[in-house]
Amino acid sequence: MTISLNERDRRYRSFKTLMEKEQLSILLVASNAMFTGHVRYFSNYATYFGPTYVVFPRDENPTLFVFGEIQSQLASRLWIKDSRYGSGRPDVVLKRIKELDYRNKRIGLVGVDHISFKMYEHLQRELPSATFIDVTQDVLKLRMIKSEEEQGLARQSASIADRLFARIKEVAAPGMRECDLYAEMEYFVRKQKVEDTFDLIASGPFPIAPSMNPSERMLEPDDNVLVELTPRYEGYYTQLTGVHSLSAASPQMQEFLDIVFAAQKAALAFLKPGNRACDGARAMKQVIEKSGYRMPYRGGHSLGHDLDEPPPAIILEDETVIKPGMIIIIHPSVMDKNGEGTFFGDSYIVTETGWERLNTAFSH
Repeated sequence: MTISLNERDRRYRSFKTLMEKEQLSILLVASNAMFTGHVRYFSNYATYFGPTYVVFPRDENPTLFVFGEIQSQLASRLWIKDSRYGSGRPDVVLKRIKELDYRNKRIGLVGVDHISFKMYEHLQRELPSATFIDVTQDVLKLRMIKSEEEQGLARQSASIADRLFARIKEVAAPGMRECDLYAEMEYFVRKQKVEDTFDLIASGPFPIAPSMNPSERMLEPDDNVLVELTPRYEGYYTQLTGVHSLSAASPQMQEFLDIVFAAQKAALAFLKPGNRACDGARAMKQVIEKSGYRMPYRGGHSLGHDLDEPPPAIILEDETVIKPGMIIIIHPSVMDKNGEGTFFGDSYIVTETGWERLNTAFSH
């Protein structure tokens, strides 16, 4: 299943509605190789290197600017047929905006944080009569609510994470190095045709801080392997965090696991439309602190074209209202005074009445 032209047209209608509301003639959309989501949402093109821009006129066809000529050839097979290389050159992008008669027009900026200083300087100098409006948050609100088609891709992404965790359980064994297990993970997940994957690993009696840089540490018979698995399938991230015990979990580890399961259950009671991200964070914190421990990490975040989307953090300070169509991972963590603990979470779609669990790796 790949994203369809019907989905493209749905998005384009929403962009034009936003432009009419804000009286915008042009949108300038920016992404980079780390945060690809804005340009991906407009073009279905995944940025792999350098900056990327979309010039999206309200009344004409959009233009995609990528970093190299080969990228341009690949991108032109997707939604935007007018794909040009030169995103690292502000004069090339500005030339297209000038062709659209920018004078005395209102231009919306999407992804202001990803617009280079050099590009912004050119905008100010070369388009003196234009008015620039930051509409990043407006587009993020659109991206935050996933359509049925987007939700279907997220389900497939979550299924890949589940199968990857099952593979870890098959191959992880005493005497194996962390880096060898990580290599098995990478080999397996790439065979599932993922575009990218952000996977972390740690091992030991009470692993709590997984890393992208697996060590040469040899797994011991009584170890626990902690992984955070985040595949991106057809543009959509989901995430699964869990522990695999090479033997039976120790009483202390089982206590940690029981606490994070209870904390997640408490948060899920608030994962429904109308509640806020901070409500779930508070519920997790109360369960963990009542047990005599602390929660060292944020309690989750939203997912989509980027690994972090609004609400970017399930924390006490985030008052984002939960809405149907959001994709959120709830991942409580527990730590004692010695820095020992664990970490657990899986992904959910918010429905009209509550939530749908995307991952099936754990039967809790």
